Amino acid sequence: MSIVKTAIANLNPTLPKAQAKAFNTFKVEPFLHSLVFGRGLAPTDIVAPSMIGMNVHSAKSSMGSVVSVPGFITGLTWSLCALAHGQKKLSALQEGLPVASAYALSAGASHFKAGAGITAQSLETVVLASLKAMLALPAPSKRVTEAPSTDTAPSTDTAPSTDTAPSTDTAPSTDTAPSTDTAPTEAANAAAEAAANAAANAAAEAAPQNFVRAVTSLHRDEAEQQLRAIALALGFRLVRIKAA
Repeated sequence: MSIVKTAIANLNPTLPKAQAKAFNTFKVEPFLHSLVFGRGLAPTDIVAPSMIGMNVHSAKSSMGSVVSVPGFITGLTWSLCALAHGQKKLSALQEGLPVASAYALSAGASHFKAGAGITAQSLETVVLASLKAMLALPAPSKRVTEAPSTDTAPSTDTAPSTDTAPSTDTAPSTDTAPSTDTAPTEAANAAAEAAANAAANAAAEAAPQNFVRAVTSLHRDEAEQQLRAIALALGFRLVRIKAA
């Protein structure tokens, strides 16, 4: 387990601002408690993956993109439960997932022994710890700081070639030029930050529409399983309406 954690750590995992914002505005604990104990389980009862209402495909789909917080939590809960029962391997569940999602799985799996099963109380605790670890990840760093504008500065190092002509000693007066280079860089940073904030707000506002689009794009059986899991966690019953 430490090998997996080290491998992910070497990737410098980050969490997109939009995803962090969505989780911070969602009541995670009540939803997770209803998801795990919604069938009337006692804290010491063993939870089987089939009780979560997902399968490997729908779970990975829910964790593969920021579709919805409920879907992500349900997929994470199912995945950790499957790991605890030895039904799936960590590497298989992490394959193809964003780094933050893979990191959440690794963090959760480090709290139990695979194949030994898991109780309702332990599963709830592990999922919360997994989410806490993921939400503690930093936001992606701004690439603008690595802009070529700073890399071109050394190009002025060729100026010493003019040292062979002492008459051009006035050339060092151009050393003051770099002071003006900070203006474009600061403007670019400000523009990038504004664009990132706008994108995060747009993603958060579009989350409901994205969720509907993502669920309806799934296979019918998988879409039903995901909707039933969310309805169950919220205390509703999913009923199919006959076409007129």
